[in-house]
Amino acid sequence: MKEKILVALKTKYKTFGFSDKAFDGVADYLSKTVTEESQIETAIDGVEGLFKGFQGDVDYVRNEKSGLQKQLDELKKKIENPNPQPKPKEEKKDDVPAWAQAIIDSNKSLSEKLAGYEQERVQAQRNAQVSAKAKEYGIPETLVPILNIPNDADLDTFMKDAKQTFVNAGFQGVQVPKTAEQRAEKENHDIATMINKGTEEINKQN
Repeated sequence: MKEKILVALKTKYKTFGFSDKAFDGVADYLSKTVTEESQIETAIDGVEGLFKGFQGDVDYVRNEKSGLQKQLDELKKKIENPNPQPKPKEEKKDDVPAWAQAIIDSNKSLSEKLAGYEQERVQAQRNAQVSAKAKEYGIPETLVPILNIPNDADLDTFMKDAKQTFVNAGFQGVQVPKTAEQRAEKENHDIATMINKGTEEINKQN
């Protein structure tokens, strides 16, 4: 009868995790009161509370043992390696492949060069405009660098004001801008002078 009780106990309470020795002890205990096979089911149901109580105690002991084992392992590590060196930080892997990064860097360098060329072109164009406007207002090129002309300045207005400032300050080589009529008159005068000079040369030859 004990063997049948033992088989029934192991089948019903197999998930409790008890050893064969524990099952054998309970089966031996029940076999003293169970005399018929029909009584086995009722008998093993009656010890469920006992098994659950045992299981709680066993789980407590297991958890306590696990905690103590963990502490023991930590103490062993400290004894074996009292001054552990920090693990080197793993280098962050670049998600961009090397060949792709090379292309990106090359494009970046090319873009910077193009931007530099464009800036030089714009500056050269601006300098040419400044020189032309300075010449138009009779301002010598040697005086242009001291003007400190803003990039967004209107050159016509700026040079006109600068011209007047130079004239008021008495700078040599700066002339008051001529009007269109004055320029035409000067050109006519220059042509007449050339004609007269040519006539004199012809008369001398004759």
